[in-house]
Amino acid sequence: MTFFSEISLPEGVSLPPGMLFDAFQKEVFAQIVKDFQLDEKESHTPFNVWMAHTIRVNPDRIHASFYRLDLGEKTVSNALKIEDPSIRSTMLAEQSIQRATLKVLTRFNYALKNRLNSIKN
Repeated sequence: MTFFSEISLPEGVSLPPGMLFDAFQKEVFAQIVKDFQLDEKESHTPFNVWMAHTIRVNPDRIHASFYRLDLGEKTVSNALKIEDPSIRSTMLAEQSIQRATLKVLTRFNYALKNRLNSIKN
C-alpha cells in the first residue's frame, strides 16, 4: 500500500517499548489492507486514489470498510459532504489511517499489559 503522507502518532503518544517505527508503520498498513479487504493489485494503488475510485464505483464496500475500521459515522458523513472528490477522498484516507494507527496502538498496548500481568503472576 502506498500512502501520500507519513503515519504520525497522536500528540503525546509514543510507540510501545521496543517497537521500531518501521515495524509500527507496516502494522498500520496491514490494518488498512485487512479492514478495507484490499487485494494484491489494490494494495499497490495509492490509498487516496483507491479511496476516490471506490467511493464512486462501490460505496457499499467503502461503508463496510469504514464499519470494520470503526471509523465514526459522523466523521464519514461529514467527509462525504465535501463536494471536491479529491479533497473528500484524501480526508477519508487520512482519517482511516489515523483510526488504523489507534487500533494498532491499542492492540500493542493491550498485549503489552497482558504480558506484564502474566509476568507478575
